[in-house]
Amino acid sequence: MAAPIAVEQDNGVQDNDQYEVASYTTSIASSITDYKYEHGRRYHAYQEGRYALPNDEDEQNRMDLQYHAMRLAFDDKPFFAPVKKLERVLDAGTGT
Repeated sequence: MAAPIAVEQDNGVQDNDQYEVASYTTSIASSITDYKYEHGRRYHAYQEGRYALPNDEDEQNRMDLQYHAMRLAFDDKPFFAPVKKLERVLDAGTGT
């Protein structure tokens, strides 16, 4: 089982060079958005090295292109299971 995600309490306004955020709820630890940059690409900081691919806009565009290519290859079918009546659906990992 994966380790829980670290969180930090946000009690007001955080100010940095990129943006200003005001929040009254618990948020994801800032260390998670402390991205690592390598060879001009951005990689996530959470459990560094466990996911080898970048998480920048170029990677999201590649994933979108791959998704559309798969839909074209499979005649726009979102699934192949012999389902007669959909009652409950888990949509996992289908968006960027």
